[in-house]
Amino acid sequence: TCVMRYTFISILLCAALAASVSHGQEVVSASDVPVADENGVCQNDSTAADDESCRSNYSLSNAAQDDTIDVVIHALLKISDFVYSFANVRRIVKANEGQTRKKKTGWFSSEKYTVAFDTPALILTQDGAQEQSKDKLFKYVVTPDAIKLFMEKNRKWFDEPEGGGDWEFDKTVSEKTDPFLLEAAVDKATQDNMKIVDYDDEFCTGKGGLVYGVVVNLTRKWITVAFRGTIGSTDINTDRDFRLDHESLFDSEDDIFVSGGKPGTHMGFTTYLCDEKKGDQDGRKSLDRILACVNEEFKSNPDVVGKDFDLYVTGHSLGGGLANLFSFKAAQLKANNDESVKYLPEKITALTYAAPCVGNDDYNKEFQYLEKKGNLRHIRIANEQDVVPTNNIIPPVSLAFKGNSKLYTQNGVNLFLHADKELTVDYRATKSSGSQLKIPKSLDFHMVTEYYKRVELLANKKVYQQTVEELYNAAGDFTN
Repeated sequence: TCVMRYTFISILLCAALAASVSHGQEVVSASDVPVADENGVCQNDSTAADDESCRSNYSLSNAAQDDTIDVVIHALLKISDFVYSFANVRRIVKANEGQTRKKKTGWFSSEKYTVAFDTPALILTQDGAQEQSKDKLFKYVVTPDAIKLFMEKNRKWFDEPEGGGDWEFDKTVSEKTDPFLLEAAVDKATQDNMKIVDYDDEFCTGKGGLVYGVVVNLTRKWITVAFRGTIGSTDINTDRDFRLDHESLFDSEDDIFVSGGKPGTHMGFTTYLCDEKKGDQDGRKSLDRILACVNEEFKSNPDVVGKDFDLYVTGHSLGGGLANLFSFKAAQLKANNDESVKYLPEKITALTYAAPCVGNDDYNKEFQYLEKKGNLRHIRIANEQDVVPTNNIIPPVSLAFKGNSKLYTQNGVNLFLHADKELTVDYRATKSSGSQLKIPKSLDFHMVTEYYKRVELLANKKVYQQTVEELYNAAGDFTN
C-alpha cells in the first residue's frame, strides 16, 4: 500500500496507480432466516427465527418503488468498503490457522503456540459438508451476524491500528474485550437483512487479485455484486495497463451495436474479468462464472424469485472500474437475449466510487446504446481532486503506464463531490488528471474515508432525493 509520507513524485505515482438500495418492503418471516448449528455456522434457510448468529437486524422503513439515491449511495459505499475488510480478515485466518507461531514471554525468552481460531467456519465455508456449486466459492451463505460473532470470538488473534484500518495478526495473542472499530463498521454496513451468497478471494494475496462478493439484501430487494479495489502491487500492475482490448467484450458481431466503431476496454481490468478462472470446473472466464452465480440467484433463490429484485453492481477504485465493465457486459448480453442472463432484470445499475476510465469513445457509444435501450444505468461518484477517475495522465507519471490514457473517456451520470458545497450533477464529465491533481492531497481524496465524508455532506441531501432515472433526466441529453 502507499504510505502516507511521500515525495512529489511518489504522490503522483501513488495517486495515479491507486486505481487500482429499495423496492416496497415486506416483513421477513422466521422461515426466511438461515439456521445455525451449535457453533453459529449457517446451515440452511428454513427455521430458527431466534438464532441471532444467522439473523440480521431488520430495517422495515417504507420505500418508494424506485430507489432514491439517498438509499443506494450510502448502502453501496459501505458494501464497497466492506469487501476490502472482509478479504483481509479471511486472508489472515487462512494464512495462520493451524500454524505454529512464537511470542515473547520475556527479554530473552519466547514460547511456541498453535493458532486455533474459534469457529472459523463462521466466515470460511470450504470445510462444510454441503455440495459445492460450480458457480460459487461459498458452500453456504454467510450472514453479517455470523461475521460479527466471529470477530467477537477471535479478537485476541487480531490487532487493529490506532484510529482504525486493516486488521493485522496479533502474535502476542492478547485478550481484548472492547470491540474493534471494524466491528462497528460491519454493523453499520449490514443493518439490513442480508446474506452473502458468494465471496471469492480464493487466489488473491496480500498484493491483490480479483475479489468480489454477491450479496442478497432481503430488506431492500437487491442483489449486489461488489468488487474490491486496489490493495497492492499485483493490482497496481493491472491498473496501469491502459492498452486497449478490442476483443474480450466484443468477440462477435452481435456484441457490437453501433456500426463503424472499434470499441476497446482497459486491458488490465478486462484481463481480471476475462481470464480463465483458476479452478473453475468448466474453464470459464471469471466474468462468466460471476454471471452464472447471479443468474442462478434470480432463477432459483426462493428469497428472490418472483419478488422483483433489482441488480446493483458496485466497487471503489479498481472495484469501480470492474463494476463498470461487468454491468456493461451483463446489459449487453441482456440486450441480445442471451440465455446466460435470462433471469436477470432488464435493467442493470452500476453505482461506483472513484472509478477509473475503462474504455475508449467507441466503448462509450456502445455503453450509451444500452443506456438508451434502458438496459444499463451508471451513477459514477467522484471526489473533486481525486486523480484516479481521470484520463490524459500527465508526465512523468504517464511513463509508468502502458497504453495511451488520452484515448479513454468516462461513462454514465457523474455525481461530482465537493468538500464544502452541493455536488455537481453532469453526464460523463470526463476530467484530465492535470485538472484534478493537488499536491500533496490527491491520494487522500481518493480514499474511502474521504468518500464517506463527502457523500454524507448535508448539502447533498436534496440531490439524493432523486431516483436514478430522475438523475439521468437532470444530467441532460445522455446521447452525447
